[in-house]
Amino acid sequence: NIAVDIIDPNVCPHCHIVNTPRENWQAISQDTDNVPVFITAWTCSNQTCKKVFLALYKRINNQFVFTRFLNGLPKGPDWPKPIAELKNGNPKEGSQPGQTKFIKTYLQSLEAENSGLDEIAGMGYRKAIEYLVKDWAIINKPEEKDKIEKLWLGQVISNYYEGDLKEILERATWLGNDQAHYNKLFEEYDISILKELIELIMVELDRQYKKKHYIDTIQGRK
Repeated sequence: NIAVDIIDPNVCPHCHIVNTPRENWQAISQDTDNVPVFITAWTCSNQTCKKVFLALYKRINNQFVFTRFLNGLPKGPDWPKPIAELKNGNPKEGSQPGQTKFIKTYLQSLEAENSGLDEIAGMGYRKAIEYLVKDWAIINKPEEKDKIEKLWLGQVISNYYEGDLKEILERATWLGNDQAHYNKLFEEYDISILKELIELIMVELDRQYKKKHYIDTIQGRK
């Protein structure tokens, strides 16, 4: 083995279970910018997985720092139940629920980010926000479905959201739109902040859903 000091991975990118994987081999190479990289291959020790995965480390300040996994799929956030079940309209009778457009787009963006395609990932997260915002508005105002679908994202936020949630949605949209511009207006905020805002939005929507649910279902007794 090559004498390189690294932090061994403790989670598998296939099953996302924390474990102690077994190292198979190592190699030193260079990326497209001629920066030295260190690649290691591991076998997951989870008995129900046991898949092989590759880890990439880039040399930063004379040491190799974990950058990303080269295969497997990243694990998405823990989706609140109303977000996981959010649909634009009702699925056909007898059909499988499948992923919502928001979750599908978010996970594709996460996969792009995990592959080092940050420019594409940012625009994907922006698209995911639009699916989430419009589908949630449609669930609450189903009679205005056609109107909501045709409005710009900013108009939906202005017309169908209020308070702190509206403020956060506007800022998430600003950062998302910035990902598609030649000159960025918010260079101090990267994709990680955009993802943090999306998770904050999900928490707030889940909170609103639960409040309404319990207010509607738990009624006073005379």
